[in-house]
Amino acid sequence: MSEQENLNVVQANYDAFNAHDLETLSQLWAADFLAEQTGEPVPFHAEHHRMYLQSYLTAFPDAHLEVTLMIAQGDYVVAHWTGTGTHTGPLSTPTGSSIAATGKQVVLKASETYELKGGKISRLWGFFDRVSLLGQLGVMPPM
Repeated sequence: MSEQENLNVVQANYDAFNAHDLETLSQLWAADFLAEQTGEPVPFHAEHHRMYLQSYLTAFPDAHLEVTLMIAQGDYVVAHWTGTGTHTGPLSTPTGSSIAATGKQVVLKASETYELKGGKISRLWGFFDRVSLLGQLGVMPPM
């Protein structure tokens, strides 16, 4: 795949998330898809990652990601985004507990690196500042 085609696949990933269409989003993933996310102890396979994303859409039903930068090099795409949303549902935590809805609006900046193979996303590394998110929700003192 060309770098432009890889950029298009990653953009389609964000478009599907913003449409809250996890079915379309998961169709962009390779059969051996793995995702590593900030604070999570082990990589997620496709179904676990889909549940992870659904937990954020449950907690922030108006979630929206605005891509601010995408760069492709070979089979890799790096994307920076700013996410916004209102915390109106329970937010699952890596420990299995949840944070009750606070009604607070949040702004979160993140970076993700994708590896693509054969037109599908095979690997995702996601980096975001959980401390900032928890602080905005009022469940952690501001830094």
